[in-house]
Amino acid sequence: MTKMRLTSACEDRIIRRLQMSERLHQRGDSRIRWANRPFVPIIGIALLLLLGACGRKLEGNVTVDNGNNRPVGPSPAIDAGPIVERYRNLDDSHDSTFKIRASISAADSGTELNAPRQVQFTMYRKHQPDGRQLILIEFTAPAEERDRDGLITVFPDGQIEGVRYVQSTDSYIVTRDLMSEDALFGLTLQELAEGQPEKYAFTVAGEETVGGTAVYRVDGKLKQGSESKFPRVVLLISKENFASVQAQFYDNHNELARDLTVSKTEQVAGRWTRVRWTIDNRARRKKIDFEAVDVSYDQNLSDSIFTREHLKKIASR
Repeated sequence: MTKMRLTSACEDRIIRRLQMSERLHQRGDSRIRWANRPFVPIIGIALLLLLGACGRKLEGNVTVDNGNNRPVGPSPAIDAGPIVERYRNLDDSHDSTFKIRASISAADSGTELNAPRQVQFTMYRKHQPDGRQLILIEFTAPAEERDRDGLITVFPDGQIEGVRYVQSTDSYIVTRDLMSEDALFGLTLQELAEGQPEKYAFTVAGEETVGGTAVYRVDGKLKQGSESKFPRVVLLISKENFASVQAQFYDNHNELARDLTVSKTEQVAGRWTRVRWTIDNRARRKKIDFEAVDVSYDQNLSDSIFTREHLKKIASR
């Protein structure tokens, strides 16, 4: 049903013309040749034409009741804040343990390189009451990879500290360089800290479907005063469970430097968890395939395993 209120002058003229037309029709005036009864749509068109001739606009709301009232015109902008917040809160655990297999190969399939290198490691995470996040990466195979073990502390202000133990010199290497790509597999400390999305101001750039999954495309620009090797990050976040389907990291020239693609997500202890994913490291021309073979949450991990003493112990075995 269409509802409208006509201005009085136009209304009077329309009624008079319609009444005149009806009288002529009743007298059989040859000047008016109506079709048989279905002339009601023509009257509706005439109404619109006459209103246009009056040079006046319709007053009040015009609504069309077709059983599916959808707003006409562009949809309102979507606020990226709640989307990113739900993505960040997927892991609300106190601590977690991931046992991971990784395969490192050349990103360029045409490059002649030795067979992909296979490694296994365990990643322990713990959130502290003061806002710090503690991460321990312990390589379990092959044995010669133990000197790559590392201890990472993510501070509330966004700074990150990485520590490795060097057995040959009985010393620790400490870095807070967020630009360095030597943390693990040629990745940065920021990437090991889940990309630190809190450093970016996000907007929803669109909605699309990736591999059958409906997603939000969320574009992040580095906030003023924040430090990162990647001034821009794009996240593709599932509309269904708010897990990340893809994450793209861009360099200072706005060229894609990393492309993280998630191929499998499962619920573990009630939490949507990434269990199979690939990182295309464009800068190093490497491709790393990850698979989480065992995941556990809230195991009450001891603070003692996130210490330099423990790092030295496991790296010296």
